[in-house]
Amino acid sequence: MTRRVVIAGGSGFIGGFLRRSFVARNYEVVILTRSPGAGEAGVRRVHWDGRTLDDWAGELEGAHALVNLAGRSVKCRYNERNRREILESRVDSTRVLGEAIARCGTPPPVWLNASTATIYKHTFDREMDEATGGIGATPEAW
Repeated sequence: MTRRVVIAGGSGFIGGFLRRSFVARNYEVVILTRSPGAGEAGVRRVHWDGRTLDDWAGELEGAHALVNLAGRSVKCRYNERNRREILESRVDSTRVLGEAIARCGTPPPVWLNASTATIYKHTFDREMDEATGGIGATPEAW
């Protein structure tokens, strides 16, 4: 039986590292992406929009793990539109992955969400760290 891991939003920096690591360990890797195309050996790219259930959901059936890295980049100005997209991209992708898992007969036993290092509120009036930082609205909702 082929071991398979599904990575949602796996086309970025962290996704690339995970892809290569899993392929080196003889896993089949499925990338859920808005821009499918030819993948490297051991990797299949499957289209998804991060919001709606579609054929991609079948990739979760019997998978060993699901890793969700999907989310709009935080490397932007924090205006109202970008903040909304940052929040919605994470919440929507997590919601639809949960819906897909709920429909699986054999769901992945492991589901990991990791989408940004930016978890504290955006502020200029005080330092934010593990001891003093306030959790921002996006990770709280996510």
